Amino acid sequence: MILFWFIVAAIFILGLQSRLFQRFVLRHMKYERRFTSKTSYSGEQVELVEEMANAKWLPVPWLRVESQLSTHLHFKQQENLTVSSGQLYQNHKSFFTLPPYTKIRRTHRITCAKRGWYKLQTVTLTGGDLLGMSHTSEQIALHGELLVYPKPAEVPVHELPYHSWQGDQSVSRWIINDPFIIAGVRHYQAGDTFKQINWKATAKTGDLQVHQYDFTADRRLMVYLNVDDAEGMWRSVTDLLLIERGIEWAAGAAEAVIRQGMEVGFAANMPVMGTNESIHIEPRGGNEHLLGIFEGMAKLEIERTELFHHLIEREAQSGYSERDVLMITAYWNEELELQADRLRYNGNAVAIWLLTDQAMHESKNDEQAASTAEREEVPA
Repeated sequence: MILFWFIVAAIFILGLQSRLFQRFVLRHMKYERRFTSKTSYSGEQVELVEEMANAKWLPVPWLRVESQLSTHLHFKQQENLTVSSGQLYQNHKSFFTLPPYTKIRRTHRITCAKRGWYKLQTVTLTGGDLLGMSHTSEQIALHGELLVYPKPAEVPVHELPYHSWQGDQSVSRWIINDPFIIAGVRHYQAGDTFKQINWKATAKTGDLQVHQYDFTADRRLMVYLNVDDAEGMWRSVTDLLLIERGIEWAAGAAEAVIRQGMEVGFAANMPVMGTNESIHIEPRGGNEHLLGIFEGMAKLEIERTELFHHLIEREAQSGYSERDVLMITAYWNEELELQADRLRYNGNAVAIWLLTDQAMHESKNDEQAASTAEREEVPA
C-alpha cells in the first residue's frame, strides 16, 4: 500500500513539475544577439555576441537555442555548439542551463568567407522540465546585420587609364588652373581679374603683378563591371567565382585611385539587393565615398539587369567627357568596342581588363608575392 501511494505521489509531482516548467520556463527570459562590428572585409574575423538572462526565481533546467545563418559565415568550433550546414544556410544549436536570476554572455568568432549583406532574422528558444517530459518554444525576432565588403584585389595600377593626368600624355583641355595653388607671380595681362593682383609684388617691382596659379588635372575614373561570365550568356551566371573576382578587381581599382586623390565611380549591370535596376554611383572623392562604393558592392546580387553594351550605350549617350573609363568584363566583342569608341569620341580614355582564368591566376600570384614581400620587410 505504501508503494502504491509512493507511485501516486511521484506521478503527481512529476506531472506538477512538468506543467509548472511548461508554463513558466520561458517567462522573463531575455535573449539578445548582435555583431560587435557593423562592417568587415571578406576574409576578416568578427565577433557575434549572444546574451541571455533568466530574470525569475524558477531555474531553467535546459534551454536550446536554434538559429539560421548564411553558410558564408564560418564559426569557430566551440563546446555546446552544433552546426549543420546546407547549401545556403547553416543551422546552429546551443544548449544552456540557467539558475535563477542568471545572465550568460557568449562570444562567437566568425570568419567572413564572402562579401555580402547578412542579417540576423529570428532565433528559437526551447525550454523544458527536469526530465524532458514536456517543453515549450518561443521565436524571437532579431535586427542585427553585418556588411561584408569585398576584399580589394591587388590590381595593376599602371594599366589604369591615367594618361589624363600623368606625364607627357596629358590632354590639354583637361588641364585647368587651380585657384588654390599659387606657383609664383607674373606681369598683368588683359583679362586678369582684380582679385588676382599680388599687391606686395606690385609694390616691390613698380609694375602690376598678378598671381601665377599652378595647373592641376581633373582626375576622375568610372569603373564598369560586366556580370556576364561569357558572351551569349543566358539569364543565370554559371561562373560565380569569376564575377566575384571581378568585384574584387573593381574594389581594388577604386581603392587605388582614391588613395591617389582621384575621384571614382562604379556601375554594373547588376542590382543591389531589394532593387531591380543596375547599380550606378557617380564619381566622387574621399574615403567616405569609397566605403559607399564598397557598401554597394557588398549588397550586389549576381544576376543580370540588362545587357552590358546597353549599359555602356546609355552612358555614352549621357555625353559626359574628360573621364577615365575602366571596363572589367569576361569577354570583348564588336558591340562593346563600338560603345567604347563612342566614349572615346566624347573625350574619355578607355581601358579594358578581361576576366580570364590566366588573368585571375596572375593576379593571385601578384597578391601572394606582395604578401610575402610585406612579411620579409617586418623586422624579426
